[in-house]
Amino acid sequence: MNQGSAEAELYQHLTTKTVIFDFLQTQVLDGLWYQDVQAPTHEHDWVSPTFWRTLGYEPEQVPAGPTPWRATMHPADLALAQLHLEACLQDPDHSYDHLLRCTHRDGSVVWLRGQGLLLRDEQGTPTRLLVALRNITKEKHAEAYAEEIANHYGLILSNQSVYIVKTDTKGDYTYANDIFYERFGYGQDIIGTSSLLSIIEEDRQKCLAMVMRCFEEPEVGHQVILRKLSSDNTVKSNHWELKGTLNEQGQVEEILCVGYDVTLLVENLQKSQHLLDVTSQQNIRLQNFAYIISHNIRSHSANLTSLVQLLTEAEDEEQHAMFLQMLQTSTQKLAETIVNLSDIVAVNSNVNKPKERRFLRAEIDRTLEALSVLIRQHKITMDVHVPADLAITVVPAYLDSILLNLISNAVKYRSPHRPAVIRLHTYQEPGFIVLKVQDNGLGIDMVKNRAKLFGMYKTFHDNEDARGVGLFITKNQIEAMQGSIAVESEVGVGSTFKVYFNENA
Repeated sequence: MNQGSAEAELYQHLTTKTVIFDFLQTQVLDGLWYQDVQAPTHEHDWVSPTFWRTLGYEPEQVPAGPTPWRATMHPADLALAQLHLEACLQDPDHSYDHLLRCTHRDGSVVWLRGQGLLLRDEQGTPTRLLVALRNITKEKHAEAYAEEIANHYGLILSNQSVYIVKTDTKGDYTYANDIFYERFGYGQDIIGTSSLLSIIEEDRQKCLAMVMRCFEEPEVGHQVILRKLSSDNTVKSNHWELKGTLNEQGQVEEILCVGYDVTLLVENLQKSQHLLDVTSQQNIRLQNFAYIISHNIRSHSANLTSLVQLLTEAEDEEQHAMFLQMLQTSTQKLAETIVNLSDIVAVNSNVNKPKERRFLRAEIDRTLEALSVLIRQHKITMDVHVPADLAITVVPAYLDSILLNLISNAVKYRSPHRPAVIRLHTYQEPGFIVLKVQDNGLGIDMVKNRAKLFGMYKTFHDNEDARGVGLFITKNQIEAMQGSIAVESEVGVGSTFKVYFNENA
């Protein structure tokens, strides 16, 4: 069978076998629209069942009414369709080809492309319009997305401060723009190497988490701030948008990374947070100080007032001498309180006191030398594991006070039931050098005393020389250097104090 006879046979089948027409309208097209162009109304127009299925309707769900299909079409598009029809009626060469927005049963918009054929009778008079409808919703969405991407990255590309980087699915560089090379001092030899290597270690897990989201939600931007190391070893903070891009099979084939420098912004935020933290700490100290003054000074004042009154009312010399002695004792206690308050004011007034680098082991040795008589007298074993070259940044006077307080407390509150051992050693945590002072002394009931452990005038044992200000001042001195102190203790076992020296303060 040659081509001509095959074509003639197909035409014959089209006129005799409706199955071919049904196949074309259901399998090839997304709807047919058949319109009587002579009728003043559209009551005799017809749309195929495929049209309704395209809009999400089964046959039994098609809305009732003379022309329900027109209600699904956007009024502006119906008006445009009428203009195309009128143009075709006036000009046989005019192409009937336009877009229709229809409302899906679920409320979404379905875009249909209508291409029409004007049918005429034997006299050449137009009688019917047959419109083939094809669903182009996916193409319209892709077009809108492409336009959005073009606008988005058009703005980015016009900005000379933006980095553009691409990596493969393993995280290896496949592309970087000139701004990225220039700002970080990299060469093109980074192509093919891991992009994680230039991200500081603390941020790598955060980066990997965002990359995983790019696989889970491709074609969507995921925001993250990462710190990267430049070739000059400076660290730059950058805001990145990571997006997984898909290949034709719908699989992520690369990660597109668009970023810009936010180092100054991050540093200013950190400074603001630091000032906020300092202010918060100062407010807490001010509240504590106000409480101490209102409670302790007022107590002494009330006591002195009462003693003076009793002294003036003394009935004999014996009473007079007794009240005078009590008055002297009270004034001594008041003087001690004022000295203690002066120490606290000195600490809180010097939060910005200059810091220096000091070798911690040398400072510990000097403190142990100062306490050597007590240590030898009570046969205390000192176990010190602190590297000789370990330097910390501190206010020297505060460090002396902290070491003296913690070590002398360990000596003072040793257990009488076992040989005393005091251990000092150090280790590192991110941003901190931690000094651990451990003893096997009396211990403290933490369930009962944890909340007031570092409070003013809080004592936990019956030592006559205990004033209850040492730990209070120690905590204030450590916090004045942006550090912290923690304690673990058990009665009859001993205590462990951990001092966190801030290396970034």
